Amino acid sequence: MHSATASLTLTFFFGGLGGYLVSSLGVPGGWIIGSIAATFTASVLKPQAPIPAFVRSLAMGFAGMIVGAAIKLELLVSAAVLPLSLLAMFLLLALLAWLTYLLHRISWNASRATAISCAWPGNILLALVGAQAMQADMSRVTVVQLVRVLMLMGLLPLTIGTFHAAPPVHNITTSVDLAIASAVTIACVLLARRINLLGGEMFFAAIAVGALSAGGILNFEIPSPALAGLQVLVGNYIGLGLALCKRETFFAALIPSLLGAVMATAITLAGAFALAGVLDYPAAALALAYAPGGAEAMILLSAVFDVDPGFVGIHHTLRLIVLTFSFPFILRYFARATHQATGSR
Repeated sequence: MHSATASLTLTFFFGGLGGYLVSSLGVPGGWIIGSIAATFTASVLKPQAPIPAFVRSLAMGFAGMIVGAAIKLELLVSAAVLPLSLLAMFLLLALLAWLTYLLHRISWNASRATAISCAWPGNILLALVGAQAMQADMSRVTVVQLVRVLMLMGLLPLTIGTFHAAPPVHNITTSVDLAIASAVTIACVLLARRINLLGGEMFFAAIAVGALSAGGILNFEIPSPALAGLQVLVGNYIGLGLALCKRETFFAALIPSLLGAVMATAITLAGAFALAGVLDYPAAALALAYAPGGAEAMILLSAVFDVDPGFVGIHHTLRLIVLTFSFPFILRYFARATHQATGSR
């Protein structure tokens, strides 16, 4: 017990140190990028304890709180752009998933189950559960999904930082409203875990805190140290996940993973810049909103860059809801197609 606690403490320490060092160099998204690199390196040199599931639930819950804090009446009044933007996001997701599926099927002769699990644009836990149910190549799916999210977390903030500078960091004092919002968030996390709803921590917190924020009951901002800590935690998860992959599998799946990740980033950025003029909305906000994965990280980065976390959060919340509830139907379709292809031989 004590050794696991010590190992977990070291994981947080290395992630925080790496995040601080990279962030101090002025790298956009440095807390996440540095945490991933440091956690991965430390885990390869000496295996670290996995982060408890409850801690991950808290991270998702507080990502939802960030969304809720940004939902003001101004956002609701100016929501005319949301329908077109949401439609564009789902069209981009469908295009990206189809192209990635074909990439794995044609170029690397992956099975249908493996290809669709690799192509699923978000909710890594759901993709892994589905891959296991369809008897896909779990190691390959894990590497592809983690590298995709890693690349998005690395490339998007670096790219956005070239045309949209992050505002100066201010230390924001705590408040009663912040404490109330935190308590509401923890209650939402406990509820989601109680009913075992995947991703419910973020959905419930965003809705509950958003309703209180939009109604003028709560008015608060997220302190900069809290944002940095949440970025480090997300980086811990990605770094540990990569370190747990077998070395042979990692290198065998590296090329398709990188190509898929670069394609995802390129399509996301191209769509954001193309629609920025049409929707008259900042390209930085659209790029973070359309990113096919890493919901917690993109919401955190939207707060770091000060590009409307509410707008970004609404997109990721709806993306995850649609992906979560549509996945069983997609799963059954590909399972049936695989069965028919096998039976026709």
